[in-house]
Amino acid sequence: MTQQPVPQYPEQGVLVREDALLGLLPPGLRPEDARLLFVHAHPDDESIATGATMGRYAELGAQVVLLTMTRGERGEVIPEELRALEAGRPECADDGTALGLYRVGELDDAAARLGVADRFFAGEPPALDAAVGFAGGTSHYTDSGMSWGADGRAAPAADSSPRSLTAATTDEAAAHVAAAIRAVRPHVLVTYDDDGGYGHPDHVRTSAVAVRGAEFAARSGAGPGAGVAADAPGADGTDADPWDVPLVWAVEGEARPEDPRRQAAVHGSAERKRAAMAAHATQVVLAGDGARFALSNGVWQPFSALETYRLLAGDPDALVAEDAPGRAPVVRASVPSTLVTSVAAGAVGACVATVLHGAVWYSAAGWWLPWGLLFATALLLSVSLWVGTATRRVWAAAVPGLIGYLVSWLFAYGGDGSVIVATNPETSAGVLGLAWFGLVFVVTIVSVLVTAAWLRARRRGAGAA
Repeated sequence: MTQQPVPQYPEQGVLVREDALLGLLPPGLRPEDARLLFVHAHPDDESIATGATMGRYAELGAQVVLLTMTRGERGEVIPEELRALEAGRPECADDGTALGLYRVGELDDAAARLGVADRFFAGEPPALDAAVGFAGGTSHYTDSGMSWGADGRAAPAADSSPRSLTAATTDEAAAHVAAAIRAVRPHVLVTYDDDGGYGHPDHVRTSAVAVRGAEFAARSGAGPGAGVAADAPGADGTDADPWDVPLVWAVEGEARPEDPRRQAAVHGSAERKRAAMAAHATQVVLAGDGARFALSNGVWQPFSALETYRLLAGDPDALVAEDAPGRAPVVRASVPSTLVTSVAAGAVGACVATVLHGAVWYSAAGWWLPWGLLFATALLLSVSLWVGTATRRVWAAAVPGLIGYLVSWLFAYGGDGSVIVATNPETSAGVLGLAWFGLVFVVTIVSVLVTAAWLRARRRGAGAA
């Protein structure tokens, strides 16, 4: 998905700024090379809030991964025949454990319909930091439920379990998110804004632990988020290396025109989103025409495949070229920076090389060594390779050579011919001048080929990791 301004869609009830980015990926990263990690609070949140986005990127070939923090044990059940699963009802025989298990099945169906490459809960590898564990005495987090306080703000249910997500410290839960990030190594992480979208305490906590988890994952050495489970992928340390997520986005619950943060909009897959929402039959009802849906409160809401996000962390203008094993992604220089770097370095290198190319050492025996030509060739080659590898752009490696041609032409035909002689091949100066024109061409081709091969090798190494 390219990044460019998009219009507003007031007819869909979605406010999109004129300067919004069209897509969540760093520019320069192809969807088929991208990895996106979505961190949600309960089963169904992924489909309702980000289903169109997840489905769209899956269609484009991206690796879409889902981390769900709880199993939604405290959800309200819509179908009458399943009401016995709802915790707190007289006919419910447990604390919502059976409902949670049922919703796992719904989530499996929804994930398959979205095209999710992998999904797991907090506490399941790779979203498990065994060194941190669970202070609540279990191996996972449960739904906190929701109640409304006297101040009108949402809060966990009065009878929420000590094993619930909101009962855990932010750092503990964030350590498990960090373990998942280190294993998945996503280019994009998506979660909620700090208000959780609509205030549910599990959503608010999920936002906090996802952001903190991304911070932990970028750290090296011991500390929260640095460990991995003994049976998790990368338990030997290969996948436990730090990973700095290039972009972290928050689902935009309610568009605020005054919000100064960068906005992104994704016109996603309506078909996949509807199919995924339909899989969550305990929580969602879709209208027959597919244009509306309702939750357990029975209030109809418009269905939209346009989903918007706000930037929480990262630079959406930085281009990601690759992700080398064992470290954060290697970021390509922006196009303006690449142009400035390549032109400046190329101009200096080409001028110095051209001025020196004609230097010759004459021996007493009568033979001569064109050391200037050798030095000039090595200098221009070094500058070209440095520019290409430093900026991670193949075309940049050709810029010093092109400038070398321009400089050589100006010295040969625009001046008195004292610096470079392009005629009289019978003289040593003429031989050196013609040779320099030829070597500039060779240096340009070699620089482009070597830079391209180097970048391909780096990408293969990242893919193997």
